[in-house]
Amino acid sequence: MLSAKIKDIKIRKKVYTTEVQKNVLKFLFINIISNNTLSANVQSKARFLLSKLLSRSSSKIRITRRCVFTNRGRVSNRKLGISRILLRELLKAGIVPGYSKAVW
Repeated sequence: MLSAKIKDIKIRKKVYTTEVQKNVLKFLFINIISNNTLSANVQSKARFLLSKLLSRSSSKIRITRRCVFTNRGRVSNRKLGISRILLRELLKAGIVPGYSKAVW
């Protein structure tokens, strides 16, 4: 379980750093490179860097939703960021406001 958390943290860091680099390169590509103000060699290097940043491991989709407290990878609530099991325990204790047990 700890290894999954470490892997998730590494992926999140890599996505963050590549997003910043990707935005900078996109800005440069749109404003400088597409205007043909640079030589063909520099343009090809910039295109290569941009394609390298779009690797599979640095994609936002690779980030999985996990429970903040238990690191459970399945069924975590999007709003609260916690798993359904922990949510149920917190609801029983009355810690989470605005929720009540359904009664028919």
